[in-house]
Amino acid sequence: MTAAWPNADDRLERGYRRLLLAYPRRHRRRHGTEVVTTLLEMAEPGQRRPRAGEALHLIASGLRLRFRLPAGRPFMAIAALLAALVMGGFGAAAGSWLGAQTFADLPDDESAARLTQLAGGLGESSQYRVETNWHADRSNVTDAVAASWNGEQVRQRFTDAGWSVSESTPLSARRVTANSDGTTTETPLRGARFDAESAGLLIQVRAYTADDGGQVSIDATPTRTAAFLPLVAIGLAGGLVVGWLVAAAVAYHMVAAPPGRRMTAGGLGRTSLLALALPTLALYGNAVRMVRAGGGVDDGGLLTVHSAFTPGEYYYPFGPSWLVLGLTIAGLAVAVATLLVARPSKQPPQQVAVAN
Repeated sequence: MTAAWPNADDRLERGYRRLLLAYPRRHRRRHGTEVVTTLLEMAEPGQRRPRAGEALHLIASGLRLRFRLPAGRPFMAIAALLAALVMGGFGAAAGSWLGAQTFADLPDDESAARLTQLAGGLGESSQYRVETNWHADRSNVTDAVAASWNGEQVRQRFTDAGWSVSESTPLSARRVTANSDGTTTETPLRGARFDAESAGLLIQVRAYTADDGGQVSIDATPTRTAAFLPLVAIGLAGGLVVGWLVAAAVAYHMVAAPPGRRMTAGGLGRTSLLALALPTLALYGNAVRMVRAGGGVDDGGLLTVHSAFTPGEYYYPFGPSWLVLGLTIAGLAVAVATLLVARPSKQPPQQVAVAN
């Protein structure tokens, strides 16, 4: 509470202290009382809240100090840059995951049955989900069809059901059958393929038939929503900023820490960055694929950033399927340990400003 000055208002002091939250804690503890006292002495009689110019100046100065690194320590600058890049990749993954929550749901069993019915299936469908390290989850459903399957009729049924349908592409192939006498029989196949889109879902209908019947396959993937790319970009930018700010705060804590704790925190920090190097490369690799694909869609479906965490053959045969996810968990655990070791010791409470 401000004492012995009729022109000083408690609300004014609280306003200045709230603005000082823009400054790092180390600076508030060392200079906070002095700054608030000076500002109160400079306040006009009866002033109840900080002026707009003062507020902007305090916020800008505080943020500038938060981004500043200890002088004369180039290795800490390199570490801060690496930490920012790591957090940028993870921020992009977080934005990608949030954006994926806006995607349309993949067909469930009932919806898949309706799709195969439109596609001329005979009611013998089977469905499975496809997960990769690059794409949003997609599904595939197959069903048997009669030899008389007609692609144009199927296209028309999808159009009548409200789907936006592409032109049909003729297909041809051969089916090789092994005989009991060791010979093989080749059967020519005919078919067609087209795409259809509705309610945020893109499907590819593909069928091959012969005189004894055939099979239709429907691949379903969500389409990109308007929120997806902005969320990825916001996550990337936010991660870069947060990574630098955290690294700067840890750097000042390490400078003030005893030599033993400083060496321990430094070793843990390097270990964390090393463990997170491969996951970070995987995340940025997915982001680059999205950029190269233009709309973020390739032949495999809708590209995402966070899919890098999906266990799979991302770096086969250089490691197990859980390599990226495992290194991520280990690296984040060591990063938390680094923050705990580098945390500042308990300091005395900040004094109350007094204007006189």
